[in-house]
Amino acid sequence: LVTGDGRKAALDLRLYEAGLPDCAESKVNLAVREIERVWRESERKRGTQLVFCDLSTPTRGNGFSVYDDMKEKLVARGVPAVELAFIQDYGSDAAKASLFRDVRAGVVRILFGSTQKMGSGTNVQERLVALHHLDAPWRPADVEQRDGRILRQGNTNAEVEILRYVTKGSFDAYMWQTLETKVKFISQVMTGESDLRRIEDVDGAALTYAEVKAIASGNPLVIEKARIDAEVGRLSRLQTQHHATQYRLRSQMRCLGEEIPRIEKRLDAAKRDLSVRQETKGDLFSIQLGKERIRDRGIAGELINREAARARGNRAERLIGNFAGFELLVADRVSEGPELLLRGFATHFAKVSESAVGTIRSIESVLQKIDERLADLGRDLEDTRKRVEQLAAQVGQPFEYLNELADLVLKQQGIAADLDLTKNQASSNLGAVPAEGSSSPGEEVMSLKEFGFWDE
Repeated sequence: LVTGDGRKAALDLRLYEAGLPDCAESKVNLAVREIERVWRESERKRGTQLVFCDLSTPTRGNGFSVYDDMKEKLVARGVPAVELAFIQDYGSDAAKASLFRDVRAGVVRILFGSTQKMGSGTNVQERLVALHHLDAPWRPADVEQRDGRILRQGNTNAEVEILRYVTKGSFDAYMWQTLETKVKFISQVMTGESDLRRIEDVDGAALTYAEVKAIASGNPLVIEKARIDAEVGRLSRLQTQHHATQYRLRSQMRCLGEEIPRIEKRLDAAKRDLSVRQETKGDLFSIQLGKERIRDRGIAGELINREAARARGNRAERLIGNFAGFELLVADRVSEGPELLLRGFATHFAKVSESAVGTIRSIESVLQKIDERLADLGRDLEDTRKRVEQLAAQVGQPFEYLNELADLVLKQQGIAADLDLTKNQASSNLGAVPAEGSSSPGEEVMSLKEFGFWDE
């Protein structure tokens, strides 16, 4: 009961008691002014707006309603009534589809609704220029659902405004504190690694809730703490990422350093193979199979295919002859079938073709490509050495923002110590009776836009 009354009073005291006077500086009146401003500024392109309010729905004369109150005030300020709509008035799917078409076309330019009725499935983003949060829901997912109506593909506006309204010294501080606590817990569950992008995506919302809570508390030290906490969190994530990057660079350097001698060994073997390779083009073709030297490619290919057939099921390599200065071996790779090996200082692999001539062509092609292999290995060695030099220049670099982070941590600790002295001040002020001549909780209202806290 207390929570419900507190949320209503933070939105508009007339929800708690309808007979109370209308406060000119309430968040409802501030929202009316902001909605009218955006409505006029976007008149030329027929920009549209969404207004989210879960606590007060249209009553049609049965008590006070924030919806009805804001509509009357906007109409009085010159907004045509036909350009305003309440989603609660459209119950059927067909009626909602017609309403959404009007919003996308700019016929209805200001649409009021609750998170439940105007959240998921409300695809009206085409002309949206602003979204207003009059109250805070209970779940971070509800805030994401609201913001997701305007921050989505299909919106033709490059820049949009998201405005969250809070009443200073009211129950709004508790609501945003609750959202901050929940989203931090969800972040810890969902984030199991220090991947910077994922942390920013999840914790970015937590910082927004903390900023809103700080403004609602009315304590400038809390506002400063929220700012410093956000910056410390950002720099701490960058530092973690820096350490991870340094570890990765050292690992890459070690692997590449081990790869260089392997490439050099393959390069030397290719050079030596090239020096002993014999020419076999045209009439120079000659191959030794067993004790017989064969100069006919067709006959040689047929004999090799027979040896490959006998090798099926036997993984052991078996020497069957010599060709162009290389030993010729056959082995069965089981899944891939028989394979031919030409072994010199390095081992070269050829395929067994269905035709005799195709097998010989594969063998000759492999040996002819030693030149290309030699050039590729040379480029690989050069590229690997350059990469090692580049990594060496990056390894060991200090964290760029180390001093800035240290200074912010000291400020953070100092503010935390100061706040400990009056840590109950904000919560106590929620129920305090204002001194004579001071503003009541409902009379000092501000929007995040005034502080520069809104999404672009």
